[in-house]
Amino acid sequence: MTQIDWAGLLAEEDVEGLWNGLFQLVSRHPAVRPLHFATDGAAVSSHTEINADLAQELFLELFQKQRFDYYAKNRYRSVDIENELARIEVPNLVGARLRKRYPESFRMARRVSSLLKTSTRFRHFGAEVAGESESGSVSEQKPGGRARRPKKAKPSNEEVVQQVAFLVEDDDIEAVEDSSVDEHSVAKKNGTGTEPRRRRMVNQVFGLCEWPRSKPLSDSGHFTELIKAVPMRRRDTRLVGRSGTSQLILSNPDLENLIVEVLKVIDSPTDVRTIRQLVLSKIPLQDYNVASLDEELSSGTGGATMRREARDTRDTPEDALLRGEQDGRVALMADAFLTSLRRAVNNNERRYTRLLSTLWHCYYNPEGPSQLEIAKLLGVSDSLVSDNRRLIEYELKKLRLSMDEGPVFSESLQRLVWINSQIETSQRA
Repeated sequence: MTQIDWAGLLAEEDVEGLWNGLFQLVSRHPAVRPLHFATDGAAVSSHTEINADLAQELFLELFQKQRFDYYAKNRYRSVDIENELARIEVPNLVGARLRKRYPESFRMARRVSSLLKTSTRFRHFGAEVAGESESGSVSEQKPGGRARRPKKAKPSNEEVVQQVAFLVEDDDIEAVEDSSVDEHSVAKKNGTGTEPRRRRMVNQVFGLCEWPRSKPLSDSGHFTELIKAVPMRRRDTRLVGRSGTSQLILSNPDLENLIVEVLKVIDSPTDVRTIRQLVLSKIPLQDYNVASLDEELSSGTGGATMRREARDTRDTPEDALLRGEQDGRVALMADAFLTSLRRAVNNNERRYTRLLSTLWHCYYNPEGPSQLEIAKLLGVSDSLVSDNRRLIEYELKKLRLSMDEGPVFSESLQRLVWINSQIETSQRA
């Protein structure tokens, strides 16, 4: 029975109450569990903030779709509203986030499920096999009591993160995981008058078609060690999809062969979740994770933690010394360039002075005068300014400066030209 009076909150148009109700629903919903480990640390720092973020997003989505008005107009009961939110809206929201965060893992996991259901090389194993525990042992039976299922160890954070990355951990997201009925779950009722229990796709057991139906389950804890002999597949980079922006990664025939190879190595039927995890571990997927620089990392030895550090792009002392020597060498090249210009005009002081004036006005004058204006300022013809520019550029090409040396050379040359102009001005005065 619902604990939140959704119908009353809608009738009173209590926006704050609706948001608080959505926050409570998101906080206790099992589908949100993967997001507590898959969300980037740079965005949030606690489960409360993650739940608040999801509640806000869910509230805005329901408001945009006008679902609140629809509930009130059609007089939905509180239990009906909560059922729709818990079974449809929240799983869809979480599924969309996981699909965006892990696009390739999500797509490949769905393809594995589709092949298991449609390929003739696999078949579904019935309740006599699925009823056994994952370790291959049958549920314990208390004396005089009903069967007690073996306790499942709580996974560590690293295990949960790995499971989320492969999209195989969450059983409760109907938008993410396929939900189908066992092959024994038909419209007919069994002898007790109740319909067979419906099992989720990730919990259903599949194996090779050639195996007998009574083949027992093996301990899944050793499957990871067993498949080490299975080689990694090479990534197919061909672009596919409606927009042509997704890579094929692995073709369906190759993926089917990989599933067969994995099942032959483990030599046991197993649930879809485990098959997905084993198969996806042999496929080079690219689900990149943006991590915070301030996030603490576990070193795995003694529980010690460390932090990521940004790459220092500053020069080392040795690089700074070498760069200084290179800048000094380029500065000497600027002085040698002026000497080459003087030799080009046969040490004629008047022509050399005009050449420096042309160099200053053409390349360093902040006003940027045109060639005709430069000719007018120097009191010479336009053709002489052109000849001086060609001479300057000819001598400059002989230096063969690199892109890094160009700015240093230009700055040094500008300083030398300015000093020479100041000396000439003082001599005239």
